[in-house]
Amino acid sequence: MTEIEIVAQALGIVGLVIIVLSYQFKSNRNFFLAQGTGSLFFFANFLLIGAYGGALFNLTNLFRGLLLLKNPTRKWKLVLIELAYTGCLVFSIIVSPSLPQILLVLAPYTALVTMSVLMVRAKPVPIRVFQIAWMSPSWIIHNIFNFSLGGLICESLNMVSSAVFLFRLKKETHAKKE
Repeated sequence: MTEIEIVAQALGIVGLVIIVLSYQFKSNRNFFLAQGTGSLFFFANFLLIGAYGGALFNLTNLFRGLLLLKNPTRKWKLVLIELAYTGCLVFSIIVSPSLPQILLVLAPYTALVTMSVLMVRAKPVPIRVFQIAWMSPSWIIHNIFNFSLGGLICESLNMVSSAVFLFRLKKETHAKKE
């Protein structure tokens, strides 16, 4: 491994720690802030390993996190975020027009667009369920082919962290009924 690759992987590990911890926040505001911060580290990680679609998506995740900190239900914010993701997708296809590369960015794109809608409109439970069902699996595939060690671990732990959140919430709800 080169020095740049080591730095890239280290940045991905820092990003993974921040993002995994974000799933334990009950407040969407804190969740958005942590997700955005972790995305900044993954932007640098993907940029250094040459996964430009992943880098651009993570830069947009940072933008999304900052934009949603205040008044996240404003429709213009969601439209702006979705346009930014679509711009990232188009740029990624122009830079790497091969079918495998298009498929590698198309899966995370669909997950990011859907997650943005959930982040604006949904409560924490649907966000965590979607994380387990599609968001993390789409990024795991992307990270395997681009070899982002931090990304692979992060998405695996995101699924576990989301499951822990759902379990804790169910346990708390059950305890309140008793």
